[in-house]
Amino acid sequence: MKNLSLIILLSVLIPIGINGQCRGFTKKTGRPLIEPYIHNGQMNSAVLFPGDSADIMLTFYSEQQYRLVICAEEQLGDVSYKVSDIERNLIFDSKNSDSKVFDFIVESSQQLVISVEVPKSENTHDISFQGCVAVLVGFKN
Repeated sequence: MKNLSLIILLSVLIPIGINGQCRGFTKKTGRPLIEPYIHNGQMNSAVLFPGDSADIMLTFYSEQQYRLVICAEEQLGDVSYKVSDIERNLIFDSKNSDSKVFDFIVESSQQLVISVEVPKSENTHDISFQGCVAVLVGFKN
């Protein structure tokens, strides 16, 4: 019974610790890249493994200037991202620009899909690592 309690406690605390580390990384690394834009206050981050991908859908409003920042911990390698409309028509691909920052204006209010992809690891050993990936949005008045 004592071991079961310890397992339950650890399964609750470990994600909290990882999430806290990701939040700290996002504030330290991503927030400075937003400037001179104003951060929208949302922390969109996840802990990912090599080969993982994730999609996030965000709403953007007409005639507003935006800055999208994608930052990832170094051990994940060259994380790439794409911005598409809701029908998956490509708007921006970081592989074509090699930039972690994308500035844009939307003509009409719409939802966009940000797809983040972590490259597969070239490690030949069984040790698996993970890292934080964050998507931040800033806007200008």
